[in-house]
Amino acid sequence: MPLKQHAKFFAPETLTLMEMALERAWQKLKSHRDVTDVEATRRKLARTIVALAAVGETNPTKLEQIALLAYRGFRVPRDIPQNG
Repeated sequence: MPLKQHAKFFAPETLTLMEMALERAWQKLKSHRDVTDVEATRRKLARTIVALAAVGETNPTKLEQIALLAYRGFRVPRDIPQNG
């Protein structure tokens, strides 16, 4: 779903920030030749950005970085205490 179809839910300023983050993330992936399926890649980036914006994140740099991490399947390692 194109970001413009979310206009009912987001203010125009937020949509602009989301589009900017999506385009920067897309350009970064494209420049590193990490893209195999263009449509699926843009969809996944957009879904992540929409989800983050829905919970209030509007920093385009964070939106871009987290979308790239999600695309690449990054997992944050967590220290789980061992029961002795």
